[in-house]
Order: sequence, then C-alpha cells, then structure tokens
Amino acid sequence: MKFSEITEKDWTDLQPYLDTCLLPVTGLGGAEQPWEAGDALESLRDVLDVLEIPYKGRVVTYPALHYCTSEDTDREYVETTCGQLRKVGFAYIVVVTAHPEIGAWQLQNADLIVYTTPEALQYPGQEAKKAIGERIEQLWFSKKSEEIR
Repeated sequence: MKFSEITEKDWTDLQPYLDTCLLPVTGLGGAEQPWEAGDALESLRDVLDVLEIPYKGRVVTYPALHYCTSEDTDREYVETTCGQLRKVGFAYIVVVTAHPEIGAWQLQNADLIVYTTPEALQYPGQEAKKAIGERIEQLWFSKKSEEIR
C-alpha cells in the first residue's frame, strides 16, 4: 500500500498487518538532465514494483527521498529517517534503491537495503525478482524466529 491510501481511521486496524515500511531512495544529486531524472525515477519504480505488488498486504511505501547521494550527511539523513519510521511503529524498515552507491550503504536503522538495476529485473527467469523476494521473506522469517526463542 502507498502511505496516501491509509486514513487515520483505518491505520489502527491495518497497523498489525502492515509491519514493513519501504523507504524509496532515488539518489538524485541535482545535476541530472530532465530525462536522466525521469530515468532514475522509472528505475526506482521498477525496483519498488518487485516488493509492492506481491507483498501488498504487508508493506507500506513511504514517499521517496529523491535528492540523496553517497555523502555522509545524506547517509545520516536516511539513517535518521529509518529510525523515525521505526519509532512510529514499523517492525521492519526496507530501503529500496536503484542507485549503486546507496545500495552499498550500511545503515543501522534499516533492516534491509534492496538494490538492483532495471536491467537485472528484465532477464528471463526472473532471478533478480526471486532473489529480492527471498531476501525480504528471510528478513521476516529470521526476526520471527528470534521472537519465538
């Protein structure tokens, strides 16, 4: 679900099921030509589709952080945002990006960073899509296993 589809009235009932926040990070630096910015947004959309569609009853997609690059202050901004999202009640925070530098970040407050390229998503056999699905399901399974112990 998109954040904009959830009303205040519905959130109380939905919150136990929608325990995973997807935080899209585009990674624009501000120097892109209009078509480059458009390409970056389309790439991010393609990666988000891999998680939003099959896991619609479990994930909430928040607004994208568009201007965020590999500089330390930007990484800290994403880190802080992830921490705030956890404070509002999300059990899992997943940063989603098609930007290679952001895909390599280490974030303490994010449970998972999902990075892939649109090209990888177009290969026959859907290996990239399958791998992304396995990663998020493993995240849910491993945290659930820890709670049971």
